Amino acid sequence: MERPEDRPASLEEAKSRFLDEAGRLTPSAWIRENPDVALGGALAAGLLIGCSPEAQETAIRNANSGFRLAAAFLAGLRNSAGDREKTEA
Repeated sequence: MERPEDRPASLEEAKSRFLDEAGRLTPSAWIRENPDVALGGALAAGLLIGCSPEAQETAIRNANSGFRLAAAFLAGLRNSAGDREKTEA
C-alpha cells in the first residue's frame, strides 16, 4: 500500500499544515477572503435591524454594554499586537 503524495512526512509538518488550515477557519479570515459578501451581509443586517422598532429599542437599551464589549475587544487586539511585536523583536 503506497502513501498518498499529499500526506505529511513528519509530525512537525502535519502540525504546521494543521495550524495553517485552522487559521483559515476563523471568521476574520473568511471576511478577508470574501469582503464583498461580508459587507453585503452587514448592510442587509443593519437594514433589517434599522427597520424594526423592537430591535432599535433593544439596541438603545444595550448600547452601553456594547460599548464596553467593543472597548474590551479593542484592548485585547492592542495587547495581542504588542505581544507579536515583542516576539518578532
